[in-house]
Amino acid sequence: MYYPKFRTKRNNVPILSKDEIDSIAEKYLLDFNPKVLDTPQPIDEDRFLTEYLGLVQDFQYLTNSGIYLGMIVFNDSNKVIVYDQDTRRAEYIKAKAGTVIIDNSLLENGQEHRYRFTVIHEAGHWIFHRAKYSRDLSQVSWFDFGDILNIKCRPSIIDRNIKPVDQWNDNDTMEWQANYFASALLMPKSMVLKVCNDKEIKDYLTFMSFGNIDVYNELLIKRISYIFNVSKKAAKVRLCNLNIINTESNTNSMLSYNKKLLNNSIL
Repeated sequence: MYYPKFRTKRNNVPILSKDEIDSIAEKYLLDFNPKVLDTPQPIDEDRFLTEYLGLVQDFQYLTNSGIYLGMIVFNDSNKVIVYDQDTRRAEYIKAKAGTVIIDNSLLENGQEHRYRFTVIHEAGHWIFHRAKYSRDLSQVSWFDFGDILNIKCRPSIIDRNIKPVDQWNDNDTMEWQANYFASALLMPKSMVLKVCNDKEIKDYLTFMSFGNIDVYNELLIKRISYIFNVSKKAAKVRLCNLNIINTESNTNSMLSYNKKLLNNSIL
């Protein structure tokens, strides 16, 4: 199994660049399933989590409102809070270190993309942030427990940017790291570039977009979404992070384009 090495601050918060996370993600994939670095395709997120990383997967309602999508448990606990729909109240359950709890709402129809991203997001927390939160509980007083037992992740954290970078604290940094890792593992940089540089694909998208760069970008986003089985929003963010498309150019001209063509094109 691959074990990444990376720098950390004194408090064990990792110091990671985009390039470093991209490299770590592809090294994991090379060890987990080399085929996904040969032909662009979706990875099996559940196998990566359970069979490769050896984590335990559980499904619960984390709240009554869907405010949390996933949770990673860093230390054995008998006080993990979940929501019981039968009693309509919060309850405690037991969970061992290395348990990923996914909110049951992500098992509903239409939630596959968000489910896949959440699973790998939580895997990212385990890979990068275990040293920050896993402790010898015999050396920790009850008053110190606080947030060391688990991390809960909100939809707002997983689905969009948190806040301007210059306002980030350590928690914001770690959420960004888990987010970027999920994006890098689900859409490996080398495979995204392979799709984007494929002459046949480029010629097809150029023809379908009539030379309009904004339309071309929108079609490319849709293609990446389809190939890697991710949401169009996740695909767009990934392409922007890799400097393949520019978010500022993808604006008003799309509104006047024939939406029927976009919806019916076989990408």
